[in-house]
Amino acid sequence: MQSDSISRSPYDDNAFSRQMVVKSLIHLGFALEEEQVPLGESKLRSVLDLVVLREGKRYAVEVKCSRKMQLVFMHLLPRALLLLQAAKRIRGFFPIVAIVVEELAKQDIRRLAVQMNFYAPDVGWLLVDKRGKVVFKDPEANEPIILNQTEVESQDAILPKDRRVWGYDQPSLFDEYSMRAASHFRSLSFSDLEQWLLKVLLLSSDGSKSEYWGGPVGNIANAFQLSKLAEVSPPVANSLVNAMEFRGYLKRAGRKNLILLRPEAILEEWREKYRFSDNTIFPCRSIYPVSESDVFFDEVLGDIKKCNKQVGPLAITGHQGAARYGVRYSSAKSIHVYFWGNKHGIASALNLVPGDTIGEADLILVEPKYRQSVFRARLERDEIPVCDVFQCYLDLFHLPDRGQEQANLIYEAIISRILRRKEK
Repeated sequence: MQSDSISRSPYDDNAFSRQMVVKSLIHLGFALEEEQVPLGESKLRSVLDLVVLREGKRYAVEVKCSRKMQLVFMHLLPRALLLLQAAKRIRGFFPIVAIVVEELAKQDIRRLAVQMNFYAPDVGWLLVDKRGKVVFKDPEANEPIILNQTEVESQDAILPKDRRVWGYDQPSLFDEYSMRAASHFRSLSFSDLEQWLLKVLLLSSDGSKSEYWGGPVGNIANAFQLSKLAEVSPPVANSLVNAMEFRGYLKRAGRKNLILLRPEAILEEWREKYRFSDNTIFPCRSIYPVSESDVFFDEVLGDIKKCNKQVGPLAITGHQGAARYGVRYSSAKSIHVYFWGNKHGIASALNLVPGDTIGEADLILVEPKYRQSVFRARLERDEIPVCDVFQCYLDLFHLPDRGQEQANLIYEAIISRILRRKEK
């Protein structure tokens, strides 16, 4: 994000502008998955401001803020469009450019609509100003939508006289869209940040930080305290709390107490929507002959201890993760290790080379789709980085080599006790 340096105001602040955009997107039915997402490699690497989810689709959002709309047209918008078009081409994201200004004028909205329709018709756009005006054009729709309609002029005052240009034939379009947005607002997307927040809710006050997870410990009385403890923006935490309350997983006792309900049902829905295959899988072989899998894994553990802090974060999951918690039922020998960073450097540090198939792999490196949920909750047991107990459970449930049997055992031995203590 960039902003002009003329007479700074709160709306020139990048983080504040992102927060305004996130809040608007949440009310439009999106869920925040991640902030500051790297795109590209080596010297060409850029950073996307936001990645958001809605109806199973992922959207890249580039946020620009400026006091004057003229600077947006001249400098900020072209740069944003180049990055968003690259995000669509490289990662398949649906693109949205979000612009935060101090005050929106009718001509600004018309001009942006005309320019976007001519130069980038496949890119959605969001306009936000300090008075509460929010105008949104979905990348897959033909017309813009006015959010906060009570705080802005009427649609007739803003839109061109020829309404056919915009496709406005129904006067109730805003109301219908608002109802759909409200429905999405109250649903659980199980995005990266939502999964992280669920772990904070279920594990932070359990008193088991050193045993079953490495995240923060503290009591949570409301959505704001959840946002502070989890270190996420308040709109994201509030979105999760509202969705859980709507689905009967949580209730508020006054304004100062959140009470979890049916935690087993929360985990069941989470487990059903989670897919281990959403991660990027890299089967690997050892550069040395492997005669016994247990001996090989002991050697790998030694290498992981040495390189964990040098090559990037690592975390053991699956069957070997369950074994770190003292829960081992099956004789499955598969080894799954989450990583983040240069996979070639990590493979070299662990004496691995690429393998052909998962069935013949000695070890499987996993690049997580839900990076924050995985790495912010991991812990070390005997100096070995291990995924939190919930992550091991979720991953095991989807592994073909007797993973469900192992998942059921870790549930009975550990997770069921945690959930019983959470149920009020």
